[in-house]
Amino acid sequence: MSDKSTASSPVEALKGGFRRACVRRLVGDEDGAISVLRDEIPKLVVGWAKSTNLEAGEKKAKLKEMFDDESARADELATAFDLFAGRFERRVADLVTREIRNACARIERVAGSFEEILKKMADFPKESENIVLPESSQVPELVKSEISEIFEDNETKVEEEIGIILPIEEAKGEEVGEKVIEVVEEEEVDVGGDQAELDEPLGLGLKFDEIEEMIDEVLSMEN
Repeated sequence: MSDKSTASSPVEALKGGFRRACVRRLVGDEDGAISVLRDEIPKLVVGWAKSTNLEAGEKKAKLKEMFDDESARADELATAFDLFAGRFERRVADLVTREIRNACARIERVAGSFEEILKKMADFPKESENIVLPESSQVPELVKSEISEIFEDNETKVEEEIGIILPIEEAKGEEVGEKVIEVVEEEEVDVGGDQAELDEPLGLGLKFDEIEEMIDEVLSMEN
């Protein structure tokens, strides 16, 4: 019961609003950040200001402190997931490179085997008269079939190993801290719509200076 009341308290609601604005800015959702700052933050600031006995100057200092804390949390969240994504991408790239290298080696062995057979047939023409070889038109198909089988085998290996890596990397991601995961689930950042605009975060964290004028206006109205 106490947890629920704490979560819905004016100070926690205001912190959540600051955090939403900062996270949306970090993921490149500029419109979303502006919407939070315009539609949510003023009301949350007023609600918090009415619940505290701090003086006007102290209120602004406290607001800056809370904002800076939530901005730092958003930066840590973005950094943690960037590191996780980068590490997983490198693991998969290394795995694919290794399997492609193995496939190329097997293809070279297959080609070498065919060359060796043809060379032996040329060295022993009489003995080879009674040997039934595939027609020349069938040889490319045989090679193609063998190569396809090689790539199918390697594709299966890659899928199986990625299936192993992903849970391991997810488990490592959880080690960043329960707070990181809780923030993601709590904020439910909307990254839908035009993915081209949101694929690469802008990396520009929201600063208190950008909202200071708005905070001053809200506090003056509240007083």
